[in-house]
Amino acid sequence: MGVTEDLVERGRAGEASGACLCEAADGALRLAVLLRPGVPMGHLMGLRSVCALGALDALREKSLAPTLAWPGDVVLADGDGHATSELCRLNVHAGTGEAGMFAVCEATCAGLLSEKDAEPLARAICARVDAWAADVRAGRGAAGPLAPILSEFFDDLALMGHEASVVYPNGRVAAAGTLTAVDVWGRATVHLADGRELVISPEQASLR
Repeated sequence: MGVTEDLVERGRAGEASGACLCEAADGALRLAVLLRPGVPMGHLMGLRSVCALGALDALREKSLAPTLAWPGDVVLADGDGHATSELCRLNVHAGTGEAGMFAVCEATCAGLLSEKDAEPLARAICARVDAWAADVRAGRGAAGPLAPILSEFFDDLALMGHEASVVYPNGRVAAAGTLTAVDVWGRATVHLADGRELVISPEQASLR
């Protein structure tokens, strides 16, 4: 059982928010952090973006210019916004158990981070999630889960305003165009060469 699966089981059993596990393998650090943001279930779909900002905070202490790739990874990018190196790939696994709803953020970071960096990375992710959850509970997420962080998330997306390829989970390129917007539900808008706009959700595709 890996660290993510282990922490999901502990979340079901009632483990407290902030618990983390890590392992190092093949030159990468894999970290799992247990989160209990206490927000409406529908808002958990925004959690990956929030965690990405937390990871970005931590990686800025290690790298000169990390930035974000939609829908929620930390990368180094060239002048046209395209990723030249993936620094931290994030995924979120939600569940429910004895203490209610929870989520586990899984972060796989290559190269820059080692096991000694796991705790600062976990703290940065938890700090971002706690601040976002407080905003949501205060009503600032009424328009959608990304509303409290949308401006910052938008500014940190390397491909915003640049040419991007829409890539399905199976690796097939579906379309190409210019990334022009991300909405409060995390959906990206890509303006195609023929003038149409393609709106995609994080589960449908990624941008490269």
